[in-house]
Order: sequence, then C-alpha cells, then structure tokens
Amino acid sequence: MTKVLVIGGRFGALTPAYTLKRLVGSKADIKLINESRYSWLRLDMPHVSIGVKDVDEWKLDLSEALPQKGIAFEEGKITKVDAKNNKVIYVKPDGSTEEEDYDYLIVGIGARLAPELIKGFDAYGYSVCEPDYAVKLRDRLRQFKGGNVTIGSGYFYQGRNPRPKVPENLAPFSDAACEGPVFEMSLMLHGYFKKMGILDKVKMTVYSPGEYLSDLSSAARKAVGEMYKQMGITLINNFKVEKITEHEVIDEKGNSIPSDLSLILPPYVGNPALKNSTPDLVDDGGFIPTDLNMVSLKYDNIYASGDANAMTVPKLAYLAVKTGRIAAEHLATRLGVPTKIETYVPAVVCIADDPLEGYGVAVHDETFYGGTRSDAVPSPTNSLKKELFVKYFMWSKGDIALEKFMGEW
Repeated sequence: MTKVLVIGGRFGALTPAYTLKRLVGSKADIKLINESRYSWLRLDMPHVSIGVKDVDEWKLDLSEALPQKGIAFEEGKITKVDAKNNKVIYVKPDGSTEEEDYDYLIVGIGARLAPELIKGFDAYGYSVCEPDYAVKLRDRLRQFKGGNVTIGSGYFYQGRNPRPKVPENLAPFSDAACEGPVFEMSLMLHGYFKKMGILDKVKMTVYSPGEYLSDLSSAARKAVGEMYKQMGITLINNFKVEKITEHEVIDEKGNSIPSDLSLILPPYVGNPALKNSTPDLVDDGGFIPTDLNMVSLKYDNIYASGDANAMTVPKLAYLAVKTGRIAAEHLATRLGVPTKIETYVPAVVCIADDPLEGYGVAVHDETFYGGTRSDAVPSPTNSLKKELFVKYFMWSKGDIALEKFMGEW
C-alpha cells in the first residue's frame, strides 16, 4: 500500500494529515513524525503570557489524537530528508537514529526561531512564541512595576533562490516573518498594564526590521499608527535588532532604544533538518520551493506546507492551513480519489486579541499579494471569535476541517 509520511506537529502538518486521511481512507497508510508527542497551539501563547490562560490548556497529545483518526504517530526529531532515496532520518527519544521510507512525503516542520542570533537574548530577552517563552514572560510580568517596554521582530532570513514556480505576487519578500504577534502583544500589554494600574508608569515602543506590518495595506498601517498614538505607543521602523542589554535594545547600526523589558519575536531561519537535507530540495534559506499545488520543484513525491514552503509569506497559521489542505487534495487525486483542488489565493487573515479590554482586531488583507481587499475591524465580537476558534481546535484535536468557512466570520 502507498505510504505517506508527514513530518511536523502544527497546522502545516496536522491539516494535510487529517485532510488526506479523510479523503483517501484506507487507500494509503499515513504516518506523522514529530519531535514531541505534544503540540501546543502557538496562537494562544500570548494569552498565557498575560495570565488569562494556562499553558497546558492548549496542549494536544498527538500520540492519542492521531491514532484515533487512523493516522500512525512516531515521536522523533527530524534531522534530514534524503529526497533522492525517499527516506527521512530522525532521532528517537532514546537517542537512537532511525530511517523511515516513504512513497510520498509532506513536509510541515516549519521554520526555526533563532534567538541565538540576538546577543543577550538568553539573559534579557522575552518572547511568546513557545510555551516556555510564554511562561517565562508571565513570571516576569508579575514582578514588573513599570519602565520602558519594547516589542519587536527579529529579521526574517528568507530564501531567494531558486524561486517557487508561482506568479511573483504570490511569493513576496518581507523583512519580518510575521508581525501579527507583535501587534497582538502591544494591545494585550496595554490592557495588562491598565488592569495592573501601572499604565502611566510604562513607556511602550514597537519596532520592526523593515516597515511595520508591511503585509497590510498602507491605509491599514496608517490606522495602526494612529491607534498607537492614541495609546501612547512609539513606533520605529527599520530597526534590525542585534543586541539586547539589561536596559536597551540595539540595532546593527548602533542605534538604541531604552528597554527594561524586551519582548521580541526571534529571527526566523530555515529548519536545520531541511538545511541538512538533499541540497536541491531547498532554496538558499532552507525553505522548499514548490508549485501552486505545493509540490517540490525537484521531487514530485514531496510536498511542502506551512512555514517550510518558500512561498508562504508571512509565516501565518492561515496560510499553513490553506497550503496543507491543497497539498492533501492534490495528493488524494494522485492516489485515485478525484478531488477538487483549491486555488491558492493567499491573504493575511488573523485576529489580534486584547481580552483584558474586551475586544480584538480582525484582519483580512489581500493587498500584499496584489489584491484589493483590506479590512481591519476592531470589535468585542472578534475576541469571542478567537476564543471559539481555539476551543474548536482543541475539541477537534487539530482537525480544523471547517476553517475555510470560519475564516470569513
């Protein structure tokens, strides 16, 4: 029987695994390998950092969830894809190295956060992208009494050659991988400091390695700028942070911003396992160039979805789900199950939540890809929508089959 291997444990892997199983049933053996048996819902980590959620509320046990849907699971850290010999090499929890062969491979292991590229991050930096980061920030905020706060993004080390085989407007370049969490944290911290009664003792600055929220329309960026002025938040563009000290963040040109509490979305780089893989599988940044069906340009039995795909910019959950679904639909057709394959029409779709002030900003913007739609709507309803989506994700064990309808709420 045809063997399909999926690697990864978040949207870019779970979506194609579940979707393919639903489409092809017993026509293929599907197995997923992930570094941990647990997967945490990253988009709710900011809520953990301000103390309104507990980190283990959003922990999904893949070793239980996947077999319940007929998908095999293996715990192991991927170290290499041998594309020429149809093998994936990984290290099991006991330290032993294993090889897993495949007929088809779906790569959904994402990119890698690289905080080590920022000097001083370990000693003075905080983030929200992973469970341990969110808990560390939560504990720091509980002790924070006021001062200068900075929130920003590290640089996105994006690949540039070879390019995906898609229209140029569908694979844009960006200095930041995704600044949605930065925007959300700026709203959340405003609400948090207000609740704690220290807002008047805090000076917040938001910075970007390029133009802040460059994946949104100019009108949306202007609206955010006006919002920040009303909130007393300073915005600085073109600040490529190089170093964090106890009381400053410093960019590569030597410019500095006072900072007693430094939050940063670390630099994004290609996944080390992909950089270590068959060289012509990836571009010069360690991402996989594909066509519009998410098929590798060099190996037609390999698909890439989510952050691992060179085309997905920004590195956004909405795009991970969309590319994962398309990969599964295309593969199902090849496996003898005629399936309508969606057209890849990217958009920046997300909700920046501020639960302590009771509202969220819902964004749907297509201008980054040459479209015309640009919506950024603040509303109390949006906070509820995000909460319901998160509950749906956990209830379905990551099988968000209705996402394509929920995205248009």
